[in-house]
Amino acid sequence: MPEVPVPQRPTDPQLLAGDAHVVFLVNFVAPNLVAVLKEVAKRVGRLTVLSSVEMEANRQWEMDAGGLDVIVQKTWTITRTVKHPGGYEEHNYIHVPLDSLSQLRRLDPDAIVSLELGARTFFSSLHRTLSRTCAHVVAVYASERSEAGRGGIRRFVRRRLLRRADWVTQNGPSCERLLLSLGATTQNMSAWNYASDPEKAFLGERLESWSGDSGRGEAIRILTVGQLAARKGVVQAMEQLGLWARQNPERRVQWNLVGSGPLESQLRGQQMPENVELILHGHCDPDEIRQHYGANDVMLFPTLGDEWGLVVDEALFSGLAVIGSCHSQAATTLLQSGVNGYLYDPEFIESLGLALSRYVTLTPEQRQEMSQRARLSVRGRTPQASADQFVLAVGNAIARRRGLPISPSVDLQSDLQSETPVRSTSLQSSGSRS
Repeated sequence: MPEVPVPQRPTDPQLLAGDAHVVFLVNFVAPNLVAVLKEVAKRVGRLTVLSSVEMEANRQWEMDAGGLDVIVQKTWTITRTVKHPGGYEEHNYIHVPLDSLSQLRRLDPDAIVSLELGARTFFSSLHRTLSRTCAHVVAVYASERSEAGRGGIRRFVRRRLLRRADWVTQNGPSCERLLLSLGATTQNMSAWNYASDPEKAFLGERLESWSGDSGRGEAIRILTVGQLAARKGVVQAMEQLGLWARQNPERRVQWNLVGSGPLESQLRGQQMPENVELILHGHCDPDEIRQHYGANDVMLFPTLGDEWGLVVDEALFSGLAVIGSCHSQAATTLLQSGVNGYLYDPEFIESLGLALSRYVTLTPEQRQEMSQRARLSVRGRTPQASADQFVLAVGNAIARRRGLPISPSVDLQSDLQSETPVRSTSLQSSGSRS
């Protein structure tokens, strides 16, 4: 009788990655990434990080690799100002790490993970072709909003890079849709979620200090954390908050802005209604940010375009309800309106006011429940879980490169990775755009 072939069992990606030398190419090592990469280093044979630059010029962080094996590359950086279809301008840094091929040839890794679809991934893809055994994971942090307006040549190049990759990771539902539109497939894609900096979240008990009773003259304390730049939507939020305050003179607001940037002097000179106290705290270290998360009542994230927005994670971990822009992938993915915060559309001038009105009319008991649900909604988004997703992608890439059967895709964050169906339309007004 002819032999019946025995089907191969799926490969355990953790076992493949556990012995592998993995090289991770990144633009710079952000503080939140350090905790994740330290966990990755425990799960793979060896981890080397190739950082295009030590730190980008618009960041006030100091590089702290936390004991990781980090090599800062020889990089040519192009700085340009681009106009986004959303109406704002921003400074972009394009890094071309010139020594990537020589570094990869010297390190001779089993797998490469390259962040984004630019020069790092081009050189990584070229090394994969030359080595014939090295697996390549393309890790993408992006959203449909952040990538709006990109030209046809860039889309063509990205399609080619994605087609040559052994595995692809996405950081959210919008990113997944973007990658599928560029020719990626769900068969070679998995999630690699952000994990917030564990040093920033306030984990203590939240004490109710604002009763919500306008007759007592108490101020609701609103916190915004981030760069004071056009893309972050702070100017529009100031106009919209001022409109709401004038319409609700019995309400007092204290708006705490944490961060610095090119708009700081303009914001300091801005006139606000008498019932709004605007406090600019400037750049703060992680300890100070944690104290702000503990001392405020609600987080406002007014961005006009963010491929994620880690401050949303940090606020939710801290038990803060979040009023978040629908142009943040973090907000549309993590927020459920009326459960752990509210979505709003910063391009509609009355949308923020509608969200605020819903929040301030909650009872203390409802606000306490919202705080608890905020923490529950991100309980699985830890550095450990993010590292597990990274290792899963590496293991599957190695298996695919070696012609081994792929492990069934496991979404380690399936309960947190579906975009909330409650969009900002419920908060939009028929009024004019801001």
